[in-house]
Amino acid sequence: MADNSLHNAFTEFHATGTEGIVDKCSSLGDVMNNLGIRLKDETLKQIDTIKDTSGNLRQSLKFNTKIFGESFATELYLADYYDFINKGVRGAESSERAPDSPYSYKDKQPPVSALKEWSHRKGLNEWAVSKSIFKKGIKKKGYFDKVVEDVKNGEIHSLLIQDLKSAGKLGILNEIKKIIK
Repeated sequence: MADNSLHNAFTEFHATGTEGIVDKCSSLGDVMNNLGIRLKDETLKQIDTIKDTSGNLRQSLKFNTKIFGESFATELYLADYYDFINKGVRGAESSERAPDSPYSYKDKQPPVSALKEWSHRKGLNEWAVSKSIFKKGIKKKGYFDKVVEDVKNGEIHSLLIQDLKSAGKLGILNEIKKIIK
């Protein structure tokens, strides 16, 4: 039978209602909490650099940590179009704005409804904007690529390693104390 200690530790962590960064991680739940918060904060920081004028991308951001047996997964949710902005979209007539993008316009223009608010704020005709995007594409912003890079090699990675070390040390000490009692 599978050991549920990891699941129980995570459930106890969530029951405490901890919000915010845990300074000295004592469980994997603490580690995953910190990772999720750091991912969310860095993603919001990067979204702010691309001037998400509608605020929809920023508002769509949510994170959730799930447990699967003895494994954890932290999921980050963003609006469906997040990757089009991140990687860009090649236009039907030009790939200059996003030459390496896996996305391209072929036979459908972007929906005018999605461009209406932005176009009106800029004093532009939403139909003309849609046609232009269809032909020329959307320039790659790379904001989420920067978040992924930070997780792999940057500050978030370093802090994750520190949190894991702390949780390991404190977890072992707590288990030893339980045995001694």
